[in-house]
Amino acid sequence: MMGVVVSVTNQKGGVGKTVTVSSLASALTRQGYKVLSINLDPQRNLDMVAGKGIAIPLGDKTTRSMLDVLRRDCSLEDVIIPCDFGDLARASNLLSQWTGRSLISRTEFESLEKDEVYKLIEERYSSGWGTDDHKVLKEIISSVRERYDYIFMDTNPSLTLLTINSLVAADYVLIPAFAEAASRDAITELWDTIRGLRAYNPDMQLQVAGILVTKFKPRNPFAKKYIQVYKRMAQSMGGILFEQKIREATTVTEYITTQENLLSYDSYGNAALDYKKFADEFTARIAVLERMKSHG
Repeated sequence: MMGVVVSVTNQKGGVGKTVTVSSLASALTRQGYKVLSINLDPQRNLDMVAGKGIAIPLGDKTTRSMLDVLRRDCSLEDVIIPCDFGDLARASNLLSQWTGRSLISRTEFESLEKDEVYKLIEERYSSGWGTDDHKVLKEIISSVRERYDYIFMDTNPSLTLLTINSLVAADYVLIPAFAEAASRDAITELWDTIRGLRAYNPDMQLQVAGILVTKFKPRNPFAKKYIQVYKRMAQSMGGILFEQKIREATTVTEYITTQENLLSYDSYGNAALDYKKFADEFTARIAVLERMKSHG
């Protein structure tokens, strides 16, 4: 079976996308799954918690990253490195510069004769090159899917071409959210985005796996109110509200500075324990969806 591709997305920042990707990847790697995490956020927080010295320094234009992959200057395999929570494809802080496929890559330009370069550019221009920029990542990921059980994508918090590529490339979207109005509104915006993409891409297979409540305060009645709101929203999107909630913990704000993932930094803390339980619920949910897909 090819690996399951999951976009961890919410169009609002600070809702726990990175801690969810790194913790889920860590928990599943410890269970023996083969996991790849792809960083699509120029802030590079996912890389910072992958281990000391792993994040690509600011302004580094030499080290290969997802920017080079998207530009077609190298393959995805070329940028994958091992880390504390499986395999990782790192981001560059320059990743936001990517706005779609150029007519010709640097590698192609350097390897072709001048007349061949002109011919290639003319062919691509005539064929409408660039109209499928939202599908670039899907094609790239297909080259490694058979090597992994799960491929997670950590996305940037705004709706950019990077986020759209993540949604088009994914089989499922996992939506982390706080119990607050801004997170609720961001989920609505994300659902509008998904429906819009489906309308223009009939072959798009993306399904909503569910909403994961993070930074949860069990005794807060206001938070409990949002549980019901999110349950209805998840159902309307064809997903679920996951039973497991991730409790609020100071370690979630501390772990990035230690350059460790949360499960290594505070393995027995509330949030880490919650993510370990969530990993089991998540894999069970994906197994159900995969069975439904195979029978449907």
